[in-house]
Amino acid sequence: MREAKHLKWFHAQSAGVENYLRPEMGLSESVILTNSAGMHGIGIAEHLLTFTLMLMRRMHSYVRQQPLHKWEYLGPIQSIYQSRITVVGLGGIGSQYAARCRALGATVLGVVRAPRETVPDCVDELFTIDQLDEAIKDADVVALTLPSTAETIKLFDKARMLKMKKGAFILNIGRGSAIDQDAMIALLESGHLGGAGLDVTDPEPLPTDSKLWDLPNVILTPHVSGGGSLALTSDLIVDRFVEYLQDYIAGRPFKQVVDRKAGY
Repeated sequence: MREAKHLKWFHAQSAGVENYLRPEMGLSESVILTNSAGMHGIGIAEHLLTFTLMLMRRMHSYVRQQPLHKWEYLGPIQSIYQSRITVVGLGGIGSQYAARCRALGATVLGVVRAPRETVPDCVDELFTIDQLDEAIKDADVVALTLPSTAETIKLFDKARMLKMKKGAFILNIGRGSAIDQDAMIALLESGHLGGAGLDVTDPEPLPTDSKLWDLPNVILTPHVSGGGSLALTSDLIVDRFVEYLQDYIAGRPFKQVVDRKAGY
């Protein structure tokens, strides 16, 4: 990028752009930066829903029994119907996940950065980030779909996770830095957190000696929820780029430009 002296516009195939904003990348302030926000929503929402149902129904534990040839009842399960789910970050991913949970009968709370004039159809209640503790305290599931910004780093520290109700599940498909990982591990071991579904960790790749690998109440995937392995996602990303390319050629403003200060 430092050598691209005539670069005027850069489009990221990802939604997160923190890597491109690092000073050493040399992306000039004069370059318009756009991303593929919203194009990953369907695929990642389905990944989150998979985490949710597997943890609620102990499916991950039953799968681990299978190679051991064990036919054993592992205890009560939960239903997503009439459960309470808090989605922290209600962008393209969070809103898609929220809509699916609500369609299955859950009460869904959304947490956003700034107040909105109306409550989106995908949630039952809307909270701002300064009301986060209120939004998570009675939730059966707390799902994080946050970008990496100065405001989100370790947003879920030990004190905040202790405010979640005992046995609740925490899900994260945004950035691993949003959670104090050591504190989360301790709370998973103590039973305060009932389980976790993590597509992102801090750092990545997850070190081989991390306790997360061996905790029985954790499901890990290696940052693949929004990857190009889903043909639909790849097609949507290309569609967004082609749309923006046509706008660029015609001199029209882009639908959305990254706010570098906000980080998304």
